[in-house]
Amino acid sequence: MIKVQFKENFKLAIHYIRSNKLRSFLTILGIIIGVFSVVLLISIGEGAKNQTLQIIENLGSNTLLIFPTSYETGGSFDSLRNQNPRTRRGGIPQFFTYNDLIYLRNIFKNEVLISSLITSYYNVLYKIFPIDASVQGTDNDGLIINKDSVIEGRFFTLYEQYSKEKVCIVGPKIAKNIAKNYKEAINQNLKIGNYNFRIIGILKERGYNQNLGDLDSRIIIPLTTALMLRGDQSLNFLIVQTKDSQNLEMYKQKLIFVLKQKRGKLNFVIAKQEDLLSAMNEILNILTLTLAGIAGISLIVGGIGIMNIMLVSVTERYKEIGIRKAVGARKKDILIQFLTESAFLGLIGGSIGIVLSIISGNILGAFDVPYNLSLFTLMLGFLFSLLIGLIFGVLPAMRAANFDPIQALRSE
Repeated sequence: MIKVQFKENFKLAIHYIRSNKLRSFLTILGIIIGVFSVVLLISIGEGAKNQTLQIIENLGSNTLLIFPTSYETGGSFDSLRNQNPRTRRGGIPQFFTYNDLIYLRNIFKNEVLISSLITSYYNVLYKIFPIDASVQGTDNDGLIINKDSVIEGRFFTLYEQYSKEKVCIVGPKIAKNIAKNYKEAINQNLKIGNYNFRIIGILKERGYNQNLGDLDSRIIIPLTTALMLRGDQSLNFLIVQTKDSQNLEMYKQKLIFVLKQKRGKLNFVIAKQEDLLSAMNEILNILTLTLAGIAGISLIVGGIGIMNIMLVSVTERYKEIGIRKAVGARKKDILIQFLTESAFLGLIGGSIGIVLSIISGNILGAFDVPYNLSLFTLMLGFLFSLLIGLIFGVLPAMRAANFDPIQALRSE
């Protein structure tokens, strides 16, 4: 009996939607935009979250990142998170310098690897031909931390690093563009900005990484040379890698002590991989929910649209309601009929919105915009559209159910 009733209500819903196609489309337009916005923004947020977390995970569990701050901290990342925001003072952080990096290396000797990374943007030319490449400044420790190796040539010598020599290590794509083979690419010159750089090594092929970009189109120059070109000795962060993760906490405490002695105060934080993962996860979750909340406003607007049109539809269908009640239809039957119709409108709008978000996601993916559409997000889109249809259909359905059949028939 219930199945038959549901089937009849479903047929009636389709009949009324088909008989008023334009009005039905305008009714669900708000739901389409709302579901499209919610699903798209959640998927972009999840994509950005996965990308960021993947970058942090790639650092390894035996890695520490040191960031300068503009105020006193306890040195550890936990002390920064537990600190009262009111006690933090604004201003420019006291950045690290290359001398700080050398100082730490002299203290720790060969116990750990210590480096930094500078990404710069320069015009790159081979003879008169432009080369599409990213230019990064680091040193041998940085290359090892980043799991880079060479298939031809070599890393930087100590002399080249300390003397700020204009030499570079290039990705395999660049080498293939300027020479027949890797060996011939060695000792070729590239013009980076206003300076000529000699190629001394070819990086091992690593391919395209969705999180890090094209790893085969990089140009690596010595960190000291990158600082000279930039005309600034500041480093935004230091990265420290231990031999294993077992002694990570011990080295963290040593670094806090040594840097406090060097800088005079604890105006920095040292973060482990798990600290960064936890913090970024919280931040990105809040960002994703905020974006979804903003987009959800259009869902409410769409729901109001459904309610208004359903109220109009109820008024137009007085005679139908009166006849149904006169032949024995209960309030419950009328209520379910109109709720089915409003829920169906919501589902149609949600389905179209989801299809549009999938199409948009594929377009964004072609432009390397992070996008991660999960089954959970799809189900969420369907659930939201169904709930909006049901919630905003309650008032029109109750109004229809409460009609006096005699008054309804007399009105016609």
